[in-house]
Amino acid sequence: MNKSLVNDLKKIFTYILFYVFISALIIHFDFNRRYLIFNAGLSLTAYIFSGFATVKKHALLTLLSLCIAVIFFPNALYMFTDYIHIKTSEYYSASAAGVLYNMDYLNWVKLAVDTGMITLSMVLSYETFVNILKALKCYRYKIAGFFLSLFMSVISGFAIYIGRFLRLNSWDIFTLPSMFRSMLASFETNDYYLMGTFAIFQFFIILLFANLKNN
Repeated sequence: MNKSLVNDLKKIFTYILFYVFISALIIHFDFNRRYLIFNAGLSLTAYIFSGFATVKKHALLTLLSLCIAVIFFPNALYMFTDYIHIKTSEYYSASAAGVLYNMDYLNWVKLAVDTGMITLSMVLSYETFVNILKALKCYRYKIAGFFLSLFMSVISGFAIYIGRFLRLNSWDIFTLPSMFRSMLASFETNDYYLMGTFAIFQFFIILLFANLKNN
């Protein structure tokens, strides 16, 4: 077993361990956060299949793994939108007398759970992208990586929009062609701004983690 494969397996194990730990907290404390387990699980799915795609054992398996990774890729950044479920009233209240903080530690554990799962998904978003680059033999080619990051960011922007606001899922891709024209006809200017916002944020995440990795 070569050193690169060992490092990849260690990385996968660490991410899975982190995911299981936070999931256990959600279940143990009975937080109303089961959707985090599901959504982060989809992010992990994209990452694991992108890892399979980098193993050049069988062309069909590589292609299938790569397709699954690309389909589930937007779920990682989709986790960012789960911040909307955080209620500030659970952490403090403000009045004329001043600000009163809620000192119940469970509320702050819940905030840590939210932040932990979403941060994990942001990391998995970048890791999945890197694996896709490797599978396509574009890793360390800056121009190819730049254009692929733009492409994947546009995919994420569109997918997050239809996932959060139209409530479609990754597996709905098989019915998407029949709905695509009707969706385009109903889009308004603000919808394009929303998709652009998510796409830019995805691109920012890729650049941010790429910079951290280079340092």
